[in-house]
Amino acid sequence: MKLVRYATISFISLFTGLVAESQAPHPQTVVSEKSNVLKERLKRAKSGDFFVAESNKIISILAIRSITSHSVILEEITVPSSALNPKKTSWNDWIKKRAPGHTSWSMIEIDLQNHQLLECYSFTRSAWMQLASQDSLIPTLLGLHLAAVPQNELRRIGPAPMDGEPDLRKIWKPPLVIDGLSMTDVDFSVYEADWPQDGSQLSGNKVSLYFDRSNHTPFPVWIQIDTSHATASLRVIDAGKSLPSLHRGLPRRVPEFIGTPRKTESGMSLSLKSPKYYRSFDLFAVDVTTREKQILPVTHSLVTGDGEILQIEIDHEELETILKPDHRYTWLLVPNGHSESYTESPKSFLWKAE
Repeated sequence: MKLVRYATISFISLFTGLVAESQAPHPQTVVSEKSNVLKERLKRAKSGDFFVAESNKIISILAIRSITSHSVILEEITVPSSALNPKKTSWNDWIKKRAPGHTSWSMIEIDLQNHQLLECYSFTRSAWMQLASQDSLIPTLLGLHLAAVPQNELRRIGPAPMDGEPDLRKIWKPPLVIDGLSMTDVDFSVYEADWPQDGSQLSGNKVSLYFDRSNHTPFPVWIQIDTSHATASLRVIDAGKSLPSLHRGLPRRVPEFIGTPRKTESGMSLSLKSPKYYRSFDLFAVDVTTREKQILPVTHSLVTGDGEILQIEIDHEELETILKPDHRYTWLLVPNGHSESYTESPKSFLWKAE
């Protein structure tokens, strides 16, 4: 099993080089929103919904591959802007040709309740990538406390009027392209929030998200980050539905027993390293004393540790009931809902009655 450190993912690197633009007026008064708009829109999205964004000469295609009440799996492909012409590109055909010119192809899973990055796999590297949630833009966006910008404080086109004069300027709207076609007469809802103090280059800055009210796409069509010195924007250059995928799904890691079982005052403790997307397990003792193995279910409790380290606790009474003296056993662990990811302890042990 390969697990590599990958310091940045493309959706965060899109904002690392801030490009100065004309400054827009910043709204001062906002109306509180009870829930994160992006999260609620994603919950209504479907597999294959996608958008294409461009920033810092990088094009990123992001598609939903799975969505539940607990998590979302996203597939992302990045390619230099110089490698293709997005106005003349059929994204469906490009994907089916294995995305010629791409520099990164990955899938990530995000916990929608805790806004944590659960898994990231690079098909380009054929390896899992070790990431913190702050290494990716999306988990933080899902956890922001967004506030709606009132109509009278939206960004407008042109210079501000002189004091005392009415403001007759038109409201600025980002472009919206769906399946290569520019949409007209589109209204947008705008939300703002302050980026958390997470130690990243975006810490403490204001972020604005523009959403299409007609829900042509569940994703924001414009994301803007304002700092004291410059403004950076991520613009969506296309969006659509039913984007094909060449990969069957997000590859899953297998839990691992670590160390040796420890006897405790109450019974036995087993240490486990497991991805966070496995929430519960079935545990079995496998009697390997004879050729005809017996698999015995074991009642246990799960204690969460730091990161991906877990402790499985088994009461002494359960051990005495299940295990036979002078028989040799291994432990078999099966994540609930993921029977293909079972794991067995590497060494057997001999049970001695006390």
